[in-house]
Amino acid sequence: MHRLLVRPYLALVRWYFRRLKLPASRLADLFRPRERFLLPSFASLEEFAGWLANHTRWRSDPLAGVFDIFPSLEHLAWQLHRRGYAADDCDGLAYLAAQGALQFADAPDLVYIVTLVLDPTRLPLQQAAHVLCIFRHAGRWRVISNNELYPQSYASFWRALTNNPYSQGRTILFYELRDAHLRPAREPAA
Repeated sequence: MHRLLVRPYLALVRWYFRRLKLPASRLADLFRPRERFLLPSFASLEEFAGWLANHTRWRSDPLAGVFDIFPSLEHLAWQLHRRGYAADDCDGLAYLAAQGALQFADAPDLVYIVTLVLDPTRLPLQQAAHVLCIFRHAGRWRVISNNELYPQSYASFWRALTNNPYSQGRTILFYELRDAHLRPAREPAA
């Protein structure tokens, strides 16, 4: 992307993520099959990470990811029941990961679904926006990207956001936090 287009791109993406993404997601979910969502209990974070890796697949949202939406948990449950796995892009997988992270987080309000936008002049546009699940477990911050629990842990939320393998060494132009229920959230205190 040309540098002159970054500011308008960022304004559009910020507006979409903050104002339109959740209503569009709810509307799309009216037309999707659903089942009651109930995640299994896991004995450890590692067991959950293994389950997540085996029961999820990355799949682009409609229109090559341009129509970016969160699936409902009930639609993910329907997929799990019917197919044995749930398929979605990074935001749906982060939403599902956040539900499992709630079982292991130090507190429910320390589980975040984080949308971030990296500098699109330094990587392909399709990779500039990404969604992670970041949560505090046993006093350290952990990161799940798509269906992978990164092995690293971090002393602070900011380090987890900026130093994880996806973001490390890249410029973050924008990030937005939501809790595990997709409500807007504030960054945790240091």
